[in-house]
Amino acid sequence: MSLEPKFYLKVFRSRFPLFFTVFVAVVAIGVALAITLPKVYRAHASLLVEGSQIPSDLASSTVRTDLAEQVQVIRQRLLTRDNLLDIAYRFELYADRPDMQPDEIVADMRKRVRMDLAAGRQQATVVHLTAEADNGETAAEVANDLVTQVLKQDASFRTDVATDTLAFFQKEVARLGEQLDEVNRRILEFKNANIDALPETLDYRLGRQALLQERLAQTRREISQLKDQRRRLVELYERTGQVALPTERSQSPEEVELAELQSQLRAARAVLSETNPKVTMLKSRIAQLEATISGREPEAAEEESEDPSSGVIEAQLVEIDSQIETLENDAAALSEEIAELQSTIERSPSNAITLTAMERERDNIQGQYDAAVERLSAAATGERIEVLSKGQRLSVIEHAVVPNSPAPPGKTLIVLGAMAAGLLLGLTAVVLVEILFPRLRRPVELTRKLGITPLGTLPYVEAPGEAWRRNGVRFAVLALVCAGIGGGLWAVDQMVMPLDQLVEIVRAKVEL
Repeated sequence: MSLEPKFYLKVFRSRFPLFFTVFVAVVAIGVALAITLPKVYRAHASLLVEGSQIPSDLASSTVRTDLAEQVQVIRQRLLTRDNLLDIAYRFELYADRPDMQPDEIVADMRKRVRMDLAAGRQQATVVHLTAEADNGETAAEVANDLVTQVLKQDASFRTDVATDTLAFFQKEVARLGEQLDEVNRRILEFKNANIDALPETLDYRLGRQALLQERLAQTRREISQLKDQRRRLVELYERTGQVALPTERSQSPEEVELAELQSQLRAARAVLSETNPKVTMLKSRIAQLEATISGREPEAAEEESEDPSSGVIEAQLVEIDSQIETLENDAAALSEEIAELQSTIERSPSNAITLTAMERERDNIQGQYDAAVERLSAAATGERIEVLSKGQRLSVIEHAVVPNSPAPPGKTLIVLGAMAAGLLLGLTAVVLVEILFPRLRRPVELTRKLGITPLGTLPYVEAPGEAWRRNGVRFAVLALVCAGIGGGLWAVDQMVMPLDQLVEIVRAKVEL
């Protein structure tokens, strides 16, 4: 079937009143909306994310929060109920609607305030702030107030994070220091309690034990030799009644000293004269010793004239017994010391295990303490960087200025949109009516519907004045529709609520 533009144009002309009614109704609604829609002014401000002013290889900040996450945190703090209500009341954004509830104010404020992050590869990161109000001055003031709050929130956020990090590591260093002191105290107490059985002195005690065991064996041999000598001395005396005497009398101390002085005198005479003071002194001392020895010789001779075996055996036995007793005491002392050393040697392995465990615990805590001290130093540096605002930060690159015109969409755009919507809805209404209520207008349609071929067709001839009456009725209906729309809007504005408030509610519902 070929298209017939003239036929469709005739159909449209027949349905033109319907199209015109729908078009006028939609345009009337758009015009009313444009008239009653309040003007909205939008102010913009921009913040630049600046990098750290100190090279990270020299000192780095302890605030490692992702930038997008930080912006979201600041945004959530800005859009809190209390903050939005405070802004609304301070700038009297809803002074003309005193009956507006706080929840409604908060919901509307969250639509008026926007905070967006713009970033890209090899591009600067910028935060855009947007505020809407009924007049340009208020919009600019609100936007600049949001800029101030964002800067404060950013500084407070980064400073709080750096301060909390520093406080954490300060407490951690103090805690690990206390643990380290406690472990060192326990190690010191353990060493003092086991000072004689510490593993570091084990080699010395083993060597000491071997030396004492050798001395003990030597002492026991000497005791055995003395006991054997005493036994033989007693047996000899019992068999013969005599004791073995020394062939030569032992020299007295004076005789020994005299021999030494005589030797020194002979050496001095070889190099010195007879009048030398040293030679004279030696002669004098030798004369004194000779006089003393010559005075004692008669007594010694008398003693030797007595029986040589009487009393000698007893003196020798007493001397031997004394030596044996001394050696036995020494052996007992050596045995006691060896036993003590053996006890400490046996305790050394268990002490070594306990001490190793304590020292390992001390080393672990020491490692943690050293790491915490290093991190504390880094945290202190990072905290100073944030306090002095030398790290990453937000800076204003563009303050909000008073907008010269309302934000789109404007009234003209709304009217044009209403006209476009009226055209579309009018055409849609014509198409729907033709589909739902079809008419026979051409012979071909009669043949298609009834299956017959007409011999001829007669057009419908209107009576005089019928077209005027029909068109008059249509225009009257159209006028009534327009009047009804206008009256309805006026009634809603006067009896229900102002149309601007109604429009705001509709915008909130459909997010116009």
